[in-house]
Amino acid sequence: MTREEREALWSERIGSQAASGLSGRAWCAREGVSYWSFRQWRRRLGEASSGAGSPSFVRVFPDAMTASVVQFWVGAARIEVSSGFDAVLLRQVVATLSDL
Repeated sequence: MTREEREALWSERIGSQAASGLSGRAWCAREGVSYWSFRQWRRRLGEASSGAGSPSFVRVFPDAMTASVVQFWVGAARIEVSSGFDAVLLRQVVATLSDL
């Protein structure tokens, strides 16, 4: 398996775990995947997508505030919010993802 194929596989796995609602450890147990490997790949791919190991911030322009859906990434996780979202819940989700 090439490096690109491994990255694609682990990116898919990480996305599947995020969509499952399960913790990383529970998802790995269910799927028969090494939790250690999962954590290493999540860290590696998260750093690759953000360019660094810490959360980064982007400037939001006024036009973005009128969009019906806004998408952003926290590490390897993609978050979509639409008008009427719960700001407290969003803060909690971003904080949790940032801590992973």
